Amino acid sequence: MKWTGNIVMMTILTCVLVVSSFSLNAQLNFDYTAGKFLIKGKVVDINSHVPVPLANIRIVASGRGLTCNGDGSFTMYVSKSDSLEFSSTGYITRVFRAADFDSTQYYTLQIELIHDFIKLHEVNIYPFKDVDEFKAAFLDTRDLRVDFMGIEAPKYSNITPKARFSNPISYLYDKLKKKGAADPDFKP
Repeated sequence: MKWTGNIVMMTILTCVLVVSSFSLNAQLNFDYTAGKFLIKGKVVDINSHVPVPLANIRIVASGRGLTCNGDGSFTMYVSKSDSLEFSSTGYITRVFRAADFDSTQYYTLQIELIHDFIKLHEVNIYPFKDVDEFKAAFLDTRDLRVDFMGIEAPKYSNITPKARFSNPISYLYDKLKKKGAADPDFKP
């Protein structure tokens, strides 16, 4: 009986190993890379040679692509017929044919992008149709009552109350303005 148990265990173990070898073979499928070659490189600024982080690389024919990492590095499989489009915000998009890459530099490509400068015209934004309408609205606000922090709105009067806080200079000015030399109650 002991031999029968060992034979069953060996049969089960053999089946498991055979099945797992088929699944490992399926995981190592190189059909995706058939006819393609690996390129590695870095996308940099043409002037400063500083890496361009998160630059986009797109295969033009398929529309698929990838994004570089934080230091501008990338690794991808391409075929000789592919055209690669390198782009990033603030840079001019460049297109390269994979066939034009030197085979000795497949692992050390340096793609240089040029800064794109867009000059914008000055823009003035008003909540009015034109400057004349703004001027008219501004001049009409002379009698406009504006509420300030620290000042209560008047309850029964149109007189704007003074602020509860003041700086020392304003305090002295108000005191001296009320009591002048011509004032009979003036005490030096």
